[in-house]
Amino acid sequence: MNQKKLLFLFLLLASSAFFTVHASTRPDTLSLGNLRVAIHPSAKPILEKEWAMLGANKKFVGMMKDKMRLFFPLIEPILKEGNIPDDFKYLCVQESSLNPNAVSTSNAVGYWQFKLETAKDVGLKVNKEVDERRHIMEATKGAVNYLSRNNTVLDNWLSTLLSYRLGLGTLKKMPLATDWLGKSLIEVDSSTDWYVLRFLAYKHFWETELLLNSQESVATESPSMITYKQVKGKNLMELSDEWKVSYDDLKKYNSWVLKDWIPDDKEYTLYHPSNVSIFESKSNVSLAAQSMALTASNDTNKLYVEAEIPQEALYPKKKHKPILSDKVETRFHTVEAGESLSSIARKYEMKLPDLLKLNGLEMSSLISLGQKIKVSRKIPMLELIAEQLDEKAKKATFSPRNNEAKEKQEEIIPEEPKVTIKSTGSSVYIDPAVSREITIRSDAPEKDKKSDVKVVEEMAKNSVEKASTGIETKAEAKNNAVLKNSTIHQVKAGETLFKIASKYGVSVQKLSEWNKLGKNPKIQVGQKLKIQP
Repeated sequence: MNQKKLLFLFLLLASSAFFTVHASTRPDTLSLGNLRVAIHPSAKPILEKEWAMLGANKKFVGMMKDKMRLFFPLIEPILKEGNIPDDFKYLCVQESSLNPNAVSTSNAVGYWQFKLETAKDVGLKVNKEVDERRHIMEATKGAVNYLSRNNTVLDNWLSTLLSYRLGLGTLKKMPLATDWLGKSLIEVDSSTDWYVLRFLAYKHFWETELLLNSQESVATESPSMITYKQVKGKNLMELSDEWKVSYDDLKKYNSWVLKDWIPDDKEYTLYHPSNVSIFESKSNVSLAAQSMALTASNDTNKLYVEAEIPQEALYPKKKHKPILSDKVETRFHTVEAGESLSSIARKYEMKLPDLLKLNGLEMSSLISLGQKIKVSRKIPMLELIAEQLDEKAKKATFSPRNNEAKEKQEEIIPEEPKVTIKSTGSSVYIDPAVSREITIRSDAPEKDKKSDVKVVEEMAKNSVEKASTGIETKAEAKNNAVLKNSTIHQVKAGETLFKIASKYGVSVQKLSEWNKLGKNPKIQVGQKLKIQP
């Protein structure tokens, strides 16, 4: 029992010693520009909670430090030029986690979380073409304008910080606006606005993290941000081809360009991550583009990584690629607005060098609207098989005698032919579709009737062969008896009304009457016809 008590006391002392050492690393005073902020003991638990939440996810911490290394070199010079304390760069981290696409519940957008009215008030352009709230440098200039204007009235950076949340008009009505006016030392406690305490927690936490890692050799491993100027009126697709950088990365880091076209009424700066040291390009094509050393950086589309992302989400299953044949299809593509050589190559699943070679072009070649570009692809086996089946179906619809297409056969239904045969002293009308028996009307003497009948039968036989789409064989004649007993016929491809009537030994007129086909009868494949009344 005594041993258990001793163990309990030892653990209690050890844990209290740990918390004492840990607490001793937390400062009692923080700075904000030329202002010192004293931390009252009642505020320390709130700060500890914020620090614990920020450090809970190591992956998030690492990702955010990489983002800060990318974006802080763009933010810091603008803050310095506007005489804003460098500490306010952590306010941008607090507001959006350096995500250009961050949108709050109150519709504040971008890196510094400006609402539309406030953005326009501080000189930011937001229209159908651009949203400067998502441009890290333009948005930071807007933040400098806002903070400078408020600090001129409040004369205290802590008050100015709080005005970023509440607005200048609201803060001027609060007692602390007067209490903090012009002071160089302010104490915060548990009653201080949560926004101020959270900022102090963010500033100290990230400042410490970056300081601890300052000795790491990240210069050669981590990418820096490359900036591009002289981009007025250009298209992101064209620039990606010109600089040999990924269009997707260029679009991701410049999501402020809403329609791919950069306006020509203002000098904008494009930026892109690279493992080349940061600089401002002095020409249209940057050193990064010439060296082709650009690499992708961290994903800016997520604010926090709360849990492990499943493999299925990171690497979704791709559709099976079609089996390609050796047959190559070449055709022309007409260039449309916004297209580039690389986008055309992607559209037709070609490699860009292959597309250039096919058209005798170079990487620096320009294309224009309406230009014809040769593209090629290997035809998938399924398409070839489908084409072969279509050809067979088309051949099946052709008549072996006159090669007329199925469509023509269905549209044009020949009338029942009448064969006129002249004999001595009379005219003979033969209806070969009714039967094989031929009725002859003649005023000739009985002596001549036999010879006339023979002539008529031979001519009728020839005319039947010409009028019908096939030649009756002995086997077909054998089946006539069976066909005559049929009552329903289903129309097949290539059949006409006359052909069906001939097949069953009935007239077209009767077949039309039995099936109520009207004066201009038409039939379709699969249609069922009555063969008997």
